[in-house]
Amino acid sequence: MRKCISHLVTGVFLLATLGAHFAFAQEEGGESPAPDLGEMDLEQLTSLKVEKVYGVSKFEQVVTEAPASVSVITADEIRHYGWRTLADVLRSSRGFFTSYDRNYSYIGMRGFNRPGDYNTRVLLLVDGHRINDVIYETAAIGTEFILDLALIDRIEIIRGPSSSLYGAGAFFGVINVITRSARQIEGAEVAASAGSQHTGAGRLTYGKSFDGGEFVASGSTYKSRGNASLFYPQFDDPATNNGIASDMDRDRNYSLFASGRLQDFTLTGALVSRDKRVPTASFDTIFNDPRTHSIDRRGYLDLRYDKALEGTGVTARVFYDEYRYKGDFAYEKGPDDPGFYPASYVNRDDHLARWWGAEAQASRQILPRLQLTAGTSFRDSFQKLPNYDAVPQGRRLDNNRSDLFWGVFGQGELRLFEQLIVNVGLRHDNYQTFGGVTSPRVAVIYTPVEGSVFKYIQGKAFRAPNAYELRYNDVFDSNAANPGLRPETVRTSELIYEQYLGDVLRTSLSLFQNKIDNLISYQDLPSGQVSFGNADRVKAVGGEFEVEGQWSSGYAARTSYSFVSARDEGKDQRLDYSPRHLAKLNLTAPLYRKELFAGLELQGTARREFSHEGVQAAAPGYLIANATLFSTGFVPWLDASFSIYNLFDRRYDDPATTDHRQSVIAQDGRTFRVQATCRF
Repeated sequence: MRKCISHLVTGVFLLATLGAHFAFAQEEGGESPAPDLGEMDLEQLTSLKVEKVYGVSKFEQVVTEAPASVSVITADEIRHYGWRTLADVLRSSRGFFTSYDRNYSYIGMRGFNRPGDYNTRVLLLVDGHRINDVIYETAAIGTEFILDLALIDRIEIIRGPSSSLYGAGAFFGVINVITRSARQIEGAEVAASAGSQHTGAGRLTYGKSFDGGEFVASGSTYKSRGNASLFYPQFDDPATNNGIASDMDRDRNYSLFASGRLQDFTLTGALVSRDKRVPTASFDTIFNDPRTHSIDRRGYLDLRYDKALEGTGVTARVFYDEYRYKGDFAYEKGPDDPGFYPASYVNRDDHLARWWGAEAQASRQILPRLQLTAGTSFRDSFQKLPNYDAVPQGRRLDNNRSDLFWGVFGQGELRLFEQLIVNVGLRHDNYQTFGGVTSPRVAVIYTPVEGSVFKYIQGKAFRAPNAYELRYNDVFDSNAANPGLRPETVRTSELIYEQYLGDVLRTSLSLFQNKIDNLISYQDLPSGQVSFGNADRVKAVGGEFEVEGQWSSGYAARTSYSFVSARDEGKDQRLDYSPRHLAKLNLTAPLYRKELFAGLELQGTARREFSHEGVQAAAPGYLIANATLFSTGFVPWLDASFSIYNLFDRRYDDPATTDHRQSVIAQDGRTFRVQATCRF
């Protein structure tokens, strides 16, 4: 029966994604109804109701005029689908895939996800504040993300290069997270959740608005035992607990967030601290040793000024940020270790970065059809990357450095005709480490008739080599610094067609080509060390198709299919870790009035092939389902939900990086979560 149900769900999914079954050739075999489009007249079908976005051009505009392919994820969707982390949100979004190595979650986008990359090619913002740190340039999307998802009002997912506005990091896209305002909270919220693997979480939030300002404060905590017994056949030996990692998946965090606005000034502060055990014995550490764990702590203060001055919109901010990473790695004493060392000891990375900076921009309608935006930014940072053995008089390697960066940008949007917009942007950035780089973007947006939009975008983006890639080494001398690293660049061409049918349906078709040069990747050196180098050249060609609908009765649906052919042109082979096909389906249905909803999502990822320690390996394709029941309104002050993840208990794996003895990392089977939120 279980197998029949699985095949039935698979069939429904493949039909909904318009023939996406080709993507998985490698796999094993209420209330008022939604309106009938056939009964709607032309005026109803073309009466547009579209989202507005800010992050594409750094001023508010409707999605149809934004020079990018954009998705907007709302707070309602986060609740209705039971998403727990930002990784869950992205995994459900068109063109994205993720992987998880039992420590961090990694972003894959449009067929690209490199080993050793800590999400450096996607820029993550919270209310316009850059979250990527200055050591690894990480966009943290797992339990180490700086916000509780309940504080999010919406998420703008902007695809394509955006270095013309944002500089380094906006390589493949930008994720702009916008928090809830005090007016949306207006009082206190208390939330609690519990679930599988002895998982529990709690949150307390308060928001208050007043004349000329508002205030929001929130604190959250999370604790999970994780999977209590993980089996890794690579360690199946009595000396290593027969390959069973016991109580090694523990995950704990807390986060704080506060924001206050008075007139034109907004002061925001955020902090997250996460402690995660590492069960996979990565980096050749001792298997099943609870001393191996990582701690990530990220915080910032941001003072922003927003003002409209005689028709010119002015935004300025000053900020202070801090990131600390402490990684403890348990090792057995080796032949090259000092004689006074104990039989086993901890090697520690204790990395710290502090940086401050400022940004300013102005936007003005110069002529009735011309909008100009210009701005500048700078950042001064200090980084410490010590590695040492945590024993008295143990080996120690220090690596301290400061970096200075500045950038200027300008953008013009000209409406040549009512139906035709040309958007041109240019930015120049200068780094103390490697000098300057210039990033352009040109977009043409054509609306022949209301509801039909064509966009053609060409752009260039870059990713600057980060401190970890440039300078990191350890006491084992296993890494070689490469201060001569150059920035990697991507040139993108994209054609987008969007069709709107009133406020009911939207379709989107994107065809794109990415050409990446000077790709920064791991290199094995003759000395036996590893180093980062500018070695690879990649070309990716693909397309994405999406249909989404939203009905006033409460029904909502979104389905997408993505195809990418990505090749390493230097090696003339298919790019490692790259799935050719992704298919997704999200459905929301009101079960009782608009007080009880059911949310179902299906996610299909094709086979991912890669080389692991010189041997070809693969993570097979998979299809998983998640389901959520969400209630609101039964009790005026209470929201509740019950979610089941991996509904059919499907076994699936994610690829492991070369830091692991395993070639693939098994993911969780069926789990559940129940959550309640009380408002006062």
